[in-house]
Amino acid sequence: MKKTKKVLAVLAGSTMLSLSLAGCSQSAPQAGGTKTGTETADAGKAASGGKEKIRVFTFFTGSDQWAPVWSEVIAEYMAANPNIEIVDESAPTAGVNDVFRTKMQADIAAGTPADLSIFYTGADGKPLVDSGLFVDFGTYMKEDEKWSGNFKQSALDSQKYDGVQYSLPYLGYYEGLFYNKELFEKYDLEEPVSYDNIMKAIKVFAENDIPAFASSMAKPSYLLELSILAQSGGEGHKNYFDDSWAPALDSIAEWYQMGAFPKDTMTISEDDIRLMFKEGKAAMMINGSWCVSALEDNENMRLIAMPAFPGGKGGEDCVIAGFGSGWFFSKKAAERSDETLKLLKYLTSPEIVQKFIAVGGSSAIECPVPEGASLLKKSAVEMLNKASYTDTAIDSQVSREAWMAIADDGAPYLVEGKRTSLELLAEARKILEATSK
Repeated sequence: MKKTKKVLAVLAGSTMLSLSLAGCSQSAPQAGGTKTGTETADAGKAASGGKEKIRVFTFFTGSDQWAPVWSEVIAEYMAANPNIEIVDESAPTAGVNDVFRTKMQADIAAGTPADLSIFYTGADGKPLVDSGLFVDFGTYMKEDEKWSGNFKQSALDSQKYDGVQYSLPYLGYYEGLFYNKELFEKYDLEEPVSYDNIMKAIKVFAENDIPAFASSMAKPSYLLELSILAQSGGEGHKNYFDDSWAPALDSIAEWYQMGAFPKDTMTISEDDIRLMFKEGKAAMMINGSWCVSALEDNENMRLIAMPAFPGGKGGEDCVIAGFGSGWFFSKKAAERSDETLKLLKYLTSPEIVQKFIAVGGSSAIECPVPEGASLLKKSAVEMLNKASYTDTAIDSQVSREAWMAIADDGAPYLVEGKRTSLELLAEARKILEATSK
């Protein structure tokens, strides 16, 4: 679940999630011939020996990395709650025919969504909001502040529509600065927790013919994203292509001149830089959560937020992370009984979420480091827990054409001194203005 990069950051005006008060006490629109919530519950109990059926729809199935955890979690819940039968209607997201989207679209059209669903929150999520079939979580979260307090506020804010919480974030992606602790120790270097430490490391590694960063100037988005956040902080992160971003771009150009990147950085592929870092041929790599599983067997791998740049406003309290999907709770289930809400609270408890992030991804819920987690995964959880500002990558918030002006198209010219950072930023602003009309 990398960057579902055109996420619904604020489903009203941009892209990412959460939503609007559509009276939780009101009845959801009924499709022709559809049974009422009470009739459905009674029928469900009769067919399942007096148990209440709860229909749940997710993508935790097939080859999905979280599928085994999901199966274990719902089995344990039914064992502890013999009056409940969870009907798992999960469908895969992969494949030529996207069964996941197709099923949700059909259920919404029929007015019969599952009681509890995880679904996308970008453009795909807007029909769910507009359908009027799902509750606003605001009331429920006010009634149970202990539960609502488990969620990271920045994650909740990213899934609101007109200020209303129709969706709850759950599992997502993150980006950060990976480094090989063994290489830093070998050359008697302090870990890259400060900009000064990074500068010293670049110099020493270059002297020993080791790239400080496994990075490609053909695909420099991650490097740019984290550097800009380290410079601008949360305050300036959304001030798109402002001249205040220039020092971050200038630092990258300086690193290039110091020999911080591979000799073939202009052409090397993303796969090759990951392999280079994994094999210990580079000391650092700026990348995302999708790389963790391939690296965590090495006990020397660590992950941190990019340190603040000189005069910058970023640092360990600022992280690139996002949630492209979230939980939706049907009004019919809410009217029928409290059982679906109880299940949702169980699934979003720190203890259960801990099981999911032990496999991969980031969590929208504050939770301890997973038991038995690798040192790399532990460092990732610690990085996320320290952050008070979390936002999606810039290239998910602006037009691709504008971003390319400073990324794939612009970065090679920048680092070789053929274009200045201010020139690239000015060009990007013009493109952004043109593409926003």
